[in-house]
Amino acid sequence: MNRIALLYSFLLAAWPLAGAAQTLSGPESIEYHPRLDRTLISNTNGGNILARASDGSLSVFTSAPGNPYGIELLAGTLFVLDSRFIRGYDIDSAVQVMNLQMPGAGFLNGITSNGIDTLYVTDFTNQTITEVDVGDLENPAIGTPVSTNSSTPNGVVFDRAQNRLLIATWGGSAKVLSLDPVTSTTPAILIQTTLSNIDGIALDCNGAIHVAAWSSCGASGGCLRRFDPPFTLNSPAQVVANGLSSPADIDYGHSTGNIAVPQFGNNTVSFHATGCEAAIFAGDYER
Repeated sequence: MNRIALLYSFLLAAWPLAGAAQTLSGPESIEYHPRLDRTLISNTNGGNILARASDGSLSVFTSAPGNPYGIELLAGTLFVLDSRFIRGYDIDSAVQVMNLQMPGAGFLNGITSNGIDTLYVTDFTNQTITEVDVGDLENPAIGTPVSTNSSTPNGVVFDRAQNRLLIATWGGSAKVLSLDPVTSTTPAILIQTTLSNIDGIALDCNGAIHVAAWSSCGASGGCLRRFDPPFTLNSPAQVVANGLSSPADIDYGHSTGNIAVPQFGNNTVSFHATGCEAAIFAGDYER
């Protein structure tokens, strides 16, 4: 067989695999990339990161991760929680630029950043949140884990206006915790909800907190709820969406004004308006 025929045979054999890779299977975390107007999605069952274009078409950003969960875009690098590692991929080439093992890690689940040089990662199993300085990708520095005590942390978002972390918790009567990453050693309860199993959390342009819960929504299935500032322990939950299928780690797109929701249970992604206007330059630091 000549080289051209051999190559043709290889491409025919690989084609079904390539097609299968571009299908959502257990979408867990989502991150909007404003410069290229695409949404990046961790595909847990497929072991890859998919890129969703504005027309809904899917392509493979990278198939390098084995079991990707939380993802965060910071300063031109897509950081991916992959088992006990934080792996970093250049946002344009998808070349791996960081591979950091987290000592003693259990289940690394949620991730956010301060928008400059620091990641914050939740460990679902160990009930901790850990700061990681990634200002130097070749020499990242891991901080001391902070315990969330009896609360199991899942999603996390950095509130730049208040310089604090907002942490969503798993379990019944789920909470939204607040943690000052500089001065606090223990998170405080910001909102005590009646929801169960909050997975994702995001902030919109008005500082409202959006959460994705799996159950106890007062309606069938999972849901998306909004809490408006100023927050109190018993802040009422505003209905954004019902009937979601295991909604996971959500993201607010400043350039779209929408909340993007990966639905783990039915392998879809949905987008929900917040009433915020699109902000063209809001995501500059994400490159």
